[in-house]
Amino acid sequence: MKTNKLLVIIILLALFFTGCINDKKDTVKIGVIMPLTGPVAEPGTNANQGILLAIEQYNAFNEKKIELIIEDSKSNPKDGVAAMNKLVSANNVKLVIGDIMSSVFLACAPIAEKNKIVMISPGASNPSVRDAGDYIFRDYLSDDFDGKVMANYLYQNLNKKNVAIISVNNDYGNGVEKVFLENYNKLGGNVALQEKYEQGQTSFKSIMLKIKNSNPDVLYIVGNPSENGYIVKELKENNIKIPITGNLSFENEEFIKIAKNAFDSIIFSSPYFDLDSDKQFVKSFKDSYLKKYGKLPDIAAALGFDVANILIMALKNNGYDQVKVKDYLYLIKNYDGITGMTSFDENGDVMKDIFIKSIYRDTKIQKKKHIF
Repeated sequence: MKTNKLLVIIILLALFFTGCINDKKDTVKIGVIMPLTGPVAEPGTNANQGILLAIEQYNAFNEKKIELIIEDSKSNPKDGVAAMNKLVSANNVKLVIGDIMSSVFLACAPIAEKNKIVMISPGASNPSVRDAGDYIFRDYLSDDFDGKVMANYLYQNLNKKNVAIISVNNDYGNGVEKVFLENYNKLGGNVALQEKYEQGQTSFKSIMLKIKNSNPDVLYIVGNPSENGYIVKELKENNIKIPITGNLSFENEEFIKIAKNAFDSIIFSSPYFDLDSDKQFVKSFKDSYLKKYGKLPDIAAALGFDVANILIMALKNNGYDQVKVKDYLYLIKNYDGITGMTSFDENGDVMKDIFIKSIYRDTKIQKKKHIF
């Protein structure tokens, strides 16, 4: 009798461990590197939440499961590289989502390329990304396009011929600034002031004085949400009344929290994102995100959701062969996602639409000028 019981236990244990092994084989690991702490933590966390939602929805209806291994870049290239090395050596991942920061993404890209790991960013915009390697992709517009659109809009649409530009001193800020200035100068515009600030900076007294002395027609700010919030707040405190323009960060919760009531309106460029779309899958995403996280999704969340679903589609269409995902991504044309149509070119660079938006004192957004 005891022998029979022992035999049953051995068989059950064998089945259990066999099941565990099979579960492992039925799981695809995807690494995620996001700034979950540091000055870019708010959009990084939102992007991560979009990714988590997409994977949760996939896992609920598919036998083959996806496991996310999430690492915090701390908004810093050095920590991002450490996270990337861990994902490669310890976790043996073949697919990585992130980082949204150009500086972190570009620091990690050589590791991905060397190890033939597909790496796709929901936010890196520096022009250098397109030359970062055969395995490197992004679902976010290059600064080449963003900077050019805003240069044209300021000069031709707003008739602003004398600009002061303030940009964050990192790969993202430098990339946008370079392209903007090239195009603005080509149009005949004058640069009254060109200043940089450091990531994490909260006081801008010297820059305020320089703005007053330079007397520009318009201010163009390119940077992170929190720092841009403090800049706009100090403009108000110093009674500097000048039209403010800039980048996507002005639609961010962190910016609004810091700078609310410090401005009348701000014009900024943004990739396509329309939560009011009548498309059913957009409504479903909006409702699911609100239910899960208790807030409406922003564009960072939408980009994270789109990138995760693009990788899911690539995996499913290639029999979950991660080696084939890279080649498949190059073939994607007009993928209809939450952030509009997505196509990848021969460099892994994305082609998407862009909005010119305005945010007002009551934080309402007007987004009706659509530039292709």
